[in-house]
Amino acid sequence: MKENKTAILVVDMLNDFVTGALKCDRGLAIVPKTAELLQGARRANVPVIFCNDAHLKGIDREFEVWGEHAIAGTKGAEVIPELGLCKKDYVVPKRRYSGFFHTDLDLLLRELGVDTVVLTGLHAHMCVRHTAADAFQLGYHIVVATDATDSFTEEDYLYGIKYLHDVYGAKLSTVDDLLKEWEK
Repeated sequence: MKENKTAILVVDMLNDFVTGALKCDRGLAIVPKTAELLQGARRANVPVIFCNDAHLKGIDREFEVWGEHAIAGTKGAEVIPELGLCKKDYVVPKRRYSGFFHTDLDLLLRELGVDTVVLTGLHAHMCVRHTAADAFQLGYHIVVATDATDSFTEEDYLYGIKYLHDVYGAKLSTVDDLLKEWEK
């Protein structure tokens, strides 16, 4: 992977997903490795893009399934402080599972010259999966940082990771291996 062709997509590492309305204890477990990956990416000038739920109160369709969460402008919709959102990072708000669906993520990636996305965050079988689906359809190469991605359950995580690999040809990699690649 060439650093200027790769970007990190951090999916829904928000207060409501890690400690709030849709709390995921397994999400807490990936925070240290995710933070390590983001720090390494920033040192290597790999763009970091947060793809964040930012719902409109009372109207977004996801509420029918998950209840209200990550309402735009609230603390619940903010990136968890442990990941240290930096000024040079990008934030792409989303109202559906995919970071691409009706957002400017594809335009941003193309303007940055990106052809490979490294997916991290929550949930491997849902929002990460749908973001990967759109990335695949749009022609991006996909890498999944397996120790910086998780789901509500081990079963959901394993299913999600297997699906990403088998269906979208996602390369599965650890944070340590990605960091070594950027140090070359």
